[in-house]
Amino acid sequence: MRNLNRRISTRYKNLRIKYKLIVFISILLIVCLTFIIIGFQYAFNSYDEQIYRKSSQVLIMSSNRIEDELKNIEEVTYKIMGDDVIQNALLRSKDNSLTKYDQYQIEKEIWETLTSYIGSEKYIQSIHLFDRFGKEYRAGGVPSPNLYDHKDEMITKAEKGNGSNVWISLEGSKNSIFSTRQLKSYENLSLEKLGTLVIDVKLHEIVKELPKEWEDQEGYIAISEGDEIFFSEGNSTNVDKLDFTASDKQGYQIQNIYGRSFFVTYSKSPYANWTYWNVLPFGTMFAKVTMIKFLVIFLFLAISISSIYLVIRFSKRITNPIENLVSAMKFVQKGDFKLTENFTPSQYQDEVGMLHQNFFVMIERINQLINENYEKQLLIKDTEFKALQSQINPHFLYNTLESINWLAKVNQQHQISKMVESLGYLLRNAISLKDDVITVEQEVEMVEHYVTIQKFRFEERLEFSLVMDDKVKNAKLPKLILQPLVENAIHYALEMMIEPCEIRLLAYKEGDKLHLIVEDNGPGMDEEQLELVKKGEIKTRGNGIGLRNIDSRIKFVFGPEYGLQIDSEVNKGTKVRIVIPYQTRWDYV
Repeated sequence: MRNLNRRISTRYKNLRIKYKLIVFISILLIVCLTFIIIGFQYAFNSYDEQIYRKSSQVLIMSSNRIEDELKNIEEVTYKIMGDDVIQNALLRSKDNSLTKYDQYQIEKEIWETLTSYIGSEKYIQSIHLFDRFGKEYRAGGVPSPNLYDHKDEMITKAEKGNGSNVWISLEGSKNSIFSTRQLKSYENLSLEKLGTLVIDVKLHEIVKELPKEWEDQEGYIAISEGDEIFFSEGNSTNVDKLDFTASDKQGYQIQNIYGRSFFVTYSKSPYANWTYWNVLPFGTMFAKVTMIKFLVIFLFLAISISSIYLVIRFSKRITNPIENLVSAMKFVQKGDFKLTENFTPSQYQDEVGMLHQNFFVMIERINQLINENYEKQLLIKDTEFKALQSQINPHFLYNTLESINWLAKVNQQHQISKMVESLGYLLRNAISLKDDVITVEQEVEMVEHYVTIQKFRFEERLEFSLVMDDKVKNAKLPKLILQPLVENAIHYALEMMIEPCEIRLLAYKEGDKLHLIVEDNGPGMDEEQLELVKKGEIKTRGNGIGLRNIDSRIKFVFGPEYGLQIDSEVNKGTKVRIVIPYQTRWDYV
């Protein structure tokens, strides 16, 4: 191996300068192209993960929306089952001595009642009520064509449900799903069978109104029970060819059918034991990215070929005079000193021209220039790479958050908008290096934005209250000493509790000192655990600012007599107090 490397090195060293430049530039371009391809592959993998996260979120939201509508319809079946008019009418219909007028009255009462329930839900196609003799009472629009073909099957499944709601999908009714429930008499708690209720639900209308994940894409949503698809959106001709088997709760797959790739996201739901599938054509999703990829590679190849061509032209302009000089020197080595009569000096006033004056000195200078050129090329590439790295600016993050906030407002997602605004405020103030010292009012505002975000997470479990004396609003203090205390209260109090947790923030002046208190009614700590916390021997969760860090900052700025105090009792909560000098002007460095 060493001999091979030595031969290659020797062969390279013996090449003419113009060929050395061509080889060097070619290797450099190949290395750059390799890094570009690796970067594209990494970007595609990251893009896959982003698509999966977005598809999973949209799919879960869509499944929740579908199930909410189905639960509403299930509630309608429950109301119909307990409706007094329906109960009385079905009990009266058992009487064999009824006249035709009485039967007409019963049919009218049932029809009017069922019609009133249809108006309560826009996704109900029709309602069918079969009494125990098989007679049908119907209200609504035209039912699915094969409903009556599977009438006995639905009645049997409803009986197995024993009064609970049962969802049934029928082969050939891809746009509908049926809710069935057995009706029983509540009179004297006899629980006598009165009939079977069947509601034809327009499942395709529910799915049609779901928000689309990718605009102008030919994707669709499918729903399966076990390994069998009972609903698919639109004219999905290839749905039967896809593999709808999933071992885990949620995930994604990339499947190929007839030369086309599909990005398939799935999520299992405990409701009715269904699995929701979101199928998107992989090619259309990556059409623009793939086009950019090939465009960049094409441009790179074009630039590479042009660079090699220019290097050849440039190297010839340099090496031709040198080759002429070498040829001339060979004559000189042979002792042919008449060369000066036939040798034409270089017309350029550069290093090559100086070679004609002093051969040995010029050879040394050319070697130095070549080495310097190599080093400069490497330095330029390294400088360009570092310059690209330094272009990542926090303003990109801020602008992205503003875009998310705008989209949330447009789509009436007020909670998302509020969270993004609060997160943007926190990031701007946390990342900003302009002011290390702020007012109490500004620090409290950061805490309020942080609590706003946490409230969307914990909802009613988080109860936050603020008591701040107006006199201390303009008092100065180091940035980020209150928000970590509230964060610790949430981690070690709220997250450990099932019932609501109250976190209080107090700020007041006492003499010439400023008191800042964060207290909670959480589980608290015993004396041994509290002592470990004060010594900083308990590792905090997450990557936040620890209590010992805050205490050290305060003592470093104001002196050892100030700092942070912790009081806690088991089952009575924890109180953290910060005491610093009260001042509206910052006199510390």
